Amino acid sequence: MIFVAVSSIMLLFPGYADAALRLHGVVLAVTPKTGQVIVRHDPYGSMPAMTMVFAIVPRARAAQLQPGATIDADVSRTTEPWTLSNVTSSSAQPLTSSLSPLRQVTRLRLGDVVPDTPFVDQTGKAFRFSQLRGDDVVLSFIYTRCQDARMCPLISAKFRQLQQKAAGRRLHLVEVTLDPAYDRPPVLARYATTFGADPKRWSIVVGDAEPTLDFAAQFGVTAFPDPAIGIIHAENTVIVDRDGRIRMMRSEADWLPDELLAQVDSQNGAASNPLARLDLWLSSGFVALCGNSVAGFSGLQDLAVVLVIFGALAYLVYRLARKIFIESA
Repeated sequence: MIFVAVSSIMLLFPGYADAALRLHGVVLAVTPKTGQVIVRHDPYGSMPAMTMVFAIVPRARAAQLQPGATIDADVSRTTEPWTLSNVTSSSAQPLTSSLSPLRQVTRLRLGDVVPDTPFVDQTGKAFRFSQLRGDDVVLSFIYTRCQDARMCPLISAKFRQLQQKAAGRRLHLVEVTLDPAYDRPPVLARYATTFGADPKRWSIVVGDAEPTLDFAAQFGVTAFPDPAIGIIHAENTVIVDRDGRIRMMRSEADWLPDELLAQVDSQNGAASNPLARLDLWLSSGFVALCGNSVAGFSGLQDLAVVLVIFGALAYLVYRLARKIFIESA
């Protein structure tokens, strides 16, 4: 498990790990006011190729970049969003599609109330988050035409498991589409049937285009059409408590249904599986250190492997030191 060794190095030498990261990619959008850019980048370090939001240092450098520019930059993972510095760029080339800029919304934080944006669910009924007060909610973002089995279909498959495992709990599942022009209620109804979504417990919703995309952007999810891939977006999952307040936000798809259910039970004071909650926390740490290439692995298993590696290294160092000491004596 190469990623475990990499994560061990990062834990011991985080500065070294950041210094070794160099990104190459294409700028898709720029917001000079915030000093942020969206970059479709090649694989680097342990990160696979994907599209992400980055902050530029110094901020004024962002204003000098144009959509379509090819850039190279150093990456720091110590900030949110991650930071690009020492940015060099080529002249901008026309992009193959028209991409929306970053949406000007205020990002939500833990403890904030979920906005009461009007939606319509897969049955054609009006939906608002305020109607779920008294229930815990797990929220995520998908679009029905996604063909990547590691993205939206994976999230929806996990939601199906949540629906099956959450029997007896006051838990409601919500998926918001990022393709509001196409994913109208009849389309959502077919998608819901594919994954066995019970509309009484699992709402797949859409609204008008601008409010829907603004809602997603408040959770850090920005949708960008790409002619080769589809819609590029973050895999954010959110837990909302019975008062409608955000209790947890995950920016990866690495969670397991049992881990989220343990978190929901814990926040309600019910008996929960502490190992599942620890596994969720450790998984988050490994993904933060190593990137999405480790998404889906068990944090506890990763920790066990790391301990075995360190134990073996310690034993080898001991034997080597003992041999040197005996020979020198």
